[in-house]
Amino acid sequence: MIVVDASVLAVALGDDGNGGERFRERLSGETLAAPELIDLEVVSVWRRHVAAKLMTAARAKAAVDDLSDLPLRRCSHRPLLRRIWALRHTVTPYDAAYISLAETLAVALVTADDRLSRAAGVRCEIETLAD
Repeated sequence: MIVVDASVLAVALGDDGNGGERFRERLSGETLAAPELIDLEVVSVWRRHVAAKLMTAARAKAAVDDLSDLPLRRCSHRPLLRRIWALRHTVTPYDAAYISLAETLAVALVTADDRLSRAAGVRCEIETLAD
């Protein structure tokens, strides 16, 4: 099992190019987990991409369908709130939710956000993928 964040899932499900292929290969065969907020964060990325004409609305709709059908263990962030707060000086609450979940599950967090690998006080493995 791994925790996957929105920076990886948005590319894996929404990018038909080489970046998306590499991310899909990394996730293949893994049991995926993420805080429930992942759906909103990923859809927000695609909304921005459509507005910037980086993605068609039809492609985004297909990606939303794939996200909805994805066998992803969506975990409540409520039990993680104390740890999220403890990380407030290091990362955003959104990033802290992914980190806290990975710490709780004792698994790696897979992200495309290199900043997270340098964040102080993190107690889980951070695997950074390059887009």
